[in-house]
Amino acid sequence: MADKKTKRYHQGHDIKSLAINFATTLLFLLPFALYFGDERKVTFYTGSVVAFLALAVVLPPFGWMRPHPYSDLPGNKPMLFRKDD
Repeated sequence: MADKKTKRYHQGHDIKSLAINFATTLLFLLPFALYFGDERKVTFYTGSVVAFLALAVVLPPFGWMRPHPYSDLPGNKPMLFRKDD
């Protein structure tokens, strides 16, 4: 009997997930920048974080493996509030 090797699927990242990761990193670093940074740039720091968060929300999930409900890959299905079995 032939031994089947399962190849692990690499998820990768689309532009939306990278934008969300970058925006939340900036949101985490914002208090440190406000405390240790220049007082005259508070508006710039806060505006930058708000702009990147808005961009992360607006960007669509581009990519050939974007989430869709009819996927065979469990990691590629969209998150649902309830699960129908």
